[in-house]
Amino acid sequence: MSSPPATANSKAPGSLVLLYHRMGTPLRRSIVRGQYTTPGCLRWQIHTLARLGYHPAPLSAVLPPSMSEGRFAVTFDDGYAAVGRIAWPLLLELQVPMTLFVVAGAIGQSNHWDQAQGDCLEPMADAVLLRELADAGVEIGSHTMSHARLTACSNAELHTEIVDAKQKLEDLLGRPVPGFSYPYGAWDARVRAAVIDAGYRYATATILGPVTTDTDPYLIPRVNMRWNTVGWLLQRKIRKAYRQGGA
Repeated sequence: MSSPPATANSKAPGSLVLLYHRMGTPLRRSIVRGQYTTPGCLRWQIHTLARLGYHPAPLSAVLPPSMSEGRFAVTFDDGYAAVGRIAWPLLLELQVPMTLFVVAGAIGQSNHWDQAQGDCLEPMADAVLLRELADAGVEIGSHTMSHARLTACSNAELHTEIVDAKQKLEDLLGRPVPGFSYPYGAWDARVRAAVIDAGYRYATATILGPVTTDTDPYLIPRVNMRWNTVGWLLQRKIRKAYRQGGA
């Protein structure tokens, strides 16, 4: 097992899970412009991680308890069409695996949860694209049925958002959907238990930190990547992740 990169924290074993959302040039009218990542920025971020001594790996390889150290895994939340059109070809070229957490009720539609807050429309991946991605090796995970804030849901709503979303994706793809991502990073003991009861093997959160052998598999921390998370800013965010992770 390799040692963690000294440039991150030479005393802190573990790996990193990166969190992305949207691909392309930020739309001027968007209220979440920081969520966009351009192809050039994504390439720069991947190359920087490689220079820091990290190696790309599928998300399954960095999950506790039998995880590999000194790795990074790429995840995208929501399931935007641009991720399949722009990010995946680039990551495939760079030989970097990808996990895509999909809002199951928005397949082939648009980001209604953001539009309700005044954001601009972004198309979501349709069934054809999701099947193509899954067949190409992209792991598809669940990001609920409607991008609901789960801590505010009733037990019946939790079943729809967590259980029904998993079933819909598995029926669509014809393969298991092992992973889950909490929208808005919102979770509590009831929500976590519902995810476990639904049969998911792990769940990602928005907690900042590295993944270690002691990490709760249903609270996988991630590093939130933005359009400006490059160079020394990226290195600073990695160091902060190790500090906040208790390393």
